[in-house]
This record gives sequence, C-alpha cells and structure tokens, in this order.
Amino acid sequence: MRLLINAKDQVLAKFGNQLAALGGGQARAAMSRALNHEGDKGRTQVKRALSKQTGIKYGAIDKAVATIRSMPATLTYRLKARGEETNIAWFGGIQRVKGVSAAPWNKRRVFKHTFIISRFSRAFVRTSKQRLPIRWLYGPNIGRELVKDTSVAAWQGGVAALVNRIGHEIGRMLPP
Repeated sequence: MRLLINAKDQVLAKFGNQLAALGGGQARAAMSRALNHEGDKGRTQVKRALSKQTGIKYGAIDKAVATIRSMPATLTYRLKARGEETNIAWFGGIQRVKGVSAAPWNKRRVFKHTFIISRFSRAFVRTSKQRLPIRWLYGPNIGRELVKDTSVAAWQGGVAALVNRIGHEIGRMLPP
C-alpha cells in the first residue's frame, strides 16, 4: 500500500516567486531539507501511533520501519515497513482453560480453542476436529497497520507544518 501527501500546490502558491529567485538547485535543496525535517517528526508520530494502535512495542516498530530520506534529486520522503506476521502469543499470551488470552491491538480477549506451544512460543488453532493440522494464530501486521486509522492521521497532520518549514528553509537561503 502507498500513502501519498502532495503539498505542491500550496507551496507554489505561497513561495513560487521566492523559489524562482533561488534557482533550481537551491530551491530543491531547501525543499529536501524541509521534507527531511518534517518527515522525521512525522515518522516519530506514526511509530508512536502504531505502537498504541497495534500493541507492538515501540522498539520492535522502530526496527521494522525503514526511512528513505529525501534528496534534492528525488524530493520524496518514504516510510517502508516490513510486513512480517505477528503471533498473538507475543502480546502477553497466556494459556487459559478456554484458550489463549492475549492483547493484540491493545485489547485483551480470549481466543477460544487455541493453545500455546511453549517450545515455539507461538499460539496455534486447530483447523478441524482432528488433532492435526494446526495453524498459527496471527495478530497485527505492521505493514498493513501503517496505512490505517491513527497512523495515517499522524502522517497527514504534518502537511501544514511542511509548508511552513519550506518557508523557513527558503528564508535561510535568501539574502536579507
């Protein structure tokens, strides 16, 4: 999935003449610095929102989300998440009589007819009345959760700040 924010129209309307005065190279450098500055702030907010949204610890999200920073040639700032599946046992999973009690998506509940195999530290569910086959019981996936709910709102909240930051960077480069 892809989440795209485009502030080009707002930037050109507000700073078009100043960007033209800077010239192509300096204008791209100013916009790249602004993208990196505001993108880093947005990345932090997205990772905090993902942690609250999924129940996955911040450190694990930090390892799974990669940042591709802007350069004057690209003028894009991207967050790339590895979409590994998580198992509900990783969310405080405890074996109970009726099944596994775990808190994926920060909501504790009992998953009926499930069990934890301690050797693998994973929760499983039977796919039939027979003893086998069994399958993993999956929890939140960072790659899918990145484009949902509060994490999207956190990312989109930085558009106004980006426009203002571009103005700040242009002001640093223009002579007084």
